[in-house]
Amino acid sequence: MINKIIDEALIAHKFTREHETDLTRFYKRESGSAIRFAILHKLDELTSPAELNAAINQTAPDSFLSDPAFKKNCDLICIHHLNKLAEFKNHEEQIFAIEEDPHFFKKYILYYSDTEVAAIQDYSFDRLVTTISDKSQFSSYKDDPLAATQYSVAAKIFIKLPFLELPFTKGELVSLRLQACEAVTEEGLDATYDIIQKLTSNNIDELVKELIANELENSTN
Repeated sequence: MINKIIDEALIAHKFTREHETDLTRFYKRESGSAIRFAILHKLDELTSPAELNAAINQTAPDSFLSDPAFKKNCDLICIHHLNKLAEFKNHEEQIFAIEEDPHFFKKYILYYSDTEVAAIQDYSFDRLVTTISDKSQFSSYKDDPLAATQYSVAAKIFIKLPFLELPFTKGELVSLRLQACEAVTEEGLDATYDIIQKLTSNNIDELVKELIANELENSTN
């Protein structure tokens, strides 16, 4: 399921699938003279960075290996299954070692659990985009980010794979002046705000006295 969603995500970002084996798919995107590569790899067992690099290079097509841009502009996305998310702590060092390895590819380990797969059963990348755009689900995610929900899976994918473009929704901008006015009104500070707005370089002393007088008047009341 996760592999299918990432495959759709790459296709949606104008990558074309050029080659595949049982565990690995190789993608390429050309935009004018700019070329970028991506590899989607099912990582059944965590291994050393060197062993992973060797395994990928052994299965990569010759057209990729002969292209100078392959090693410079290639994202290696490894999909790794965990029975439970709590198992991450047991493999944290291995995962970070792979992701921080500077050789050959920029590496991302996208790990997932059985409960997360159940949460996005029959999901597509388009539906994932709709989920990540849902502000109501974001509020629930903030309250409990470790819960295995549709939104938590969507958030993990977009956070873990920064080259994916987040959906952009236009909205009306509220002026900062209006926001400030509403905030001071809620706090009952209208009078203080009115005094501050009169501030110039020539009347600082007078305004300070007025603010103090206003504060004393309020405290007396």
